[in-house]
Amino acid sequence: MRSNLKSCYQRNAKPQLYLLIFWVFLAAGLAWHSTAWSTPESNGGQGHSVQQPLGQRFAMFERVAQHQSRIIIYRATGTNQPGAATVYVNDRYHASLIPGGYAQVCLPPGGAELGVRMVAVGRNPKDNLDSTTAINPKGGETSFLSVREQAGMLAVLQPVPAAQAMQELQGTRQQAHTISRVPNAEKCIDAGPAAPQVASQPIHQAAASVASQPIHQAAASVALQQINLAADSLFAFGKSDLKSMSTAGRTSLDNLISQIKTPYLSIERVHIVGHADPLGSEVINDRLSTDRAKTVRDYLLVNGLQVSRIESEGRGSREPVVRHCGSVATAQAIACNQPNRRVAIELSGVRR
Repeated sequence: MRSNLKSCYQRNAKPQLYLLIFWVFLAAGLAWHSTAWSTPESNGGQGHSVQQPLGQRFAMFERVAQHQSRIIIYRATGTNQPGAATVYVNDRYHASLIPGGYAQVCLPPGGAELGVRMVAVGRNPKDNLDSTTAINPKGGETSFLSVREQAGMLAVLQPVPAAQAMQELQGTRQQAHTISRVPNAEKCIDAGPAAPQVASQPIHQAAASVASQPIHQAAASVALQQINLAADSLFAFGKSDLKSMSTAGRTSLDNLISQIKTPYLSIERVHIVGHADPLGSEVINDRLSTDRAKTVRDYLLVNGLQVSRIESEGRGSREPVVRHCGSVATAQAIACNQPNRRVAIELSGVRR
């Protein structure tokens, strides 16, 4: 009898043991699953997630190291397009920007190509980029690019002057929930504020000081700056003369004159280059870009910009910053090509 009971107990105990083991593993799996989903997808341990993608408010130090160039890409607050603007640097993923987000990257100086495409939540990503923007930043410089949204769930990265970018970046936060895959990205190095001018000295002391400096130190006081102005904000479409310059365009140039005068003791050279989009014939684009640059040059001189040397030229559509917009003059192609219609102003002078 005892033998039968023992045998029966052993037969029943095995299934119960297996069932107990099953429930232990199931409970452990559920606990892991819960923990995994409650832990934010992090970027370097910062605790940012898809639900909380934005980090610190926008802030930047004044200058990066001379062996670096800094690129800041942002998407202004109040934009209407849903989804994220996915940004690529030299064909490698960098960031996904929602409205009110910005991202930066520091690279060795030289040419860089930035691409963007809009990605809607719940939809398959597009095979191709919406547009690409080519820039050639110099060492120690910061370039600003804004995500400009177009009809049809498209986007363009448009170079923006520093003064305008600083206004639009107010209130934005760093996009921090994903990790950049740009292989040659570097940690941005703070080069410190620009060196202040030395207080006035007796003439013989100043002369002795200058004489004792190596040539490269004396030349360091001459700074280069490039400013890009959107031609659409200056002129009516397809126009180039002063009469066709908008009120907003005149105001923009007046502000530019004030902004140039403030940080510079003297301006040595101003070089103005007009650019056109690739729509239309090459001859017309060359003439349009040349005339726009000349009109801007004349306006700056007449309205008080004092400069030793000022030049202007047009380069037609030979140096686009945005490609893949199409060659047929549709409304979509005209909007896509907006960044290509621009006036670039490069100036050099002695900063205060």
